[in-house]
Amino acid sequence: MKGWMNALRELAWLTQLGFSLVTPPFLCAFGAWWLIDAKGWPAWVMLPALALGLGAAGASFWGFYRYVQRKNKPDKKRPAAFNDHV
Repeated sequence: MKGWMNALRELAWLTQLGFSLVTPPFLCAFGAWWLIDAKGWPAWVMLPALALGLGAAGASFWGFYRYVQRKNKPDKKRPAAFNDHV
């Protein structure tokens, strides 16, 4: 049963990573499209919006990468101090 729980946990993290990478560029592109269409902004607004969305996706990936690195880091055994003995 423990193997299934670990598999489901990893699947949840993978799904979350996918949403975190795809959502920011789409939301920024939609916001830029709305500004261009409804407010009459120039079309070049789409480029900074996409750059902002890709930057947010990159930051999300970097945070996920750091989490995985911390999670997989082996525990360091520190030397026993005087008060640590049993």
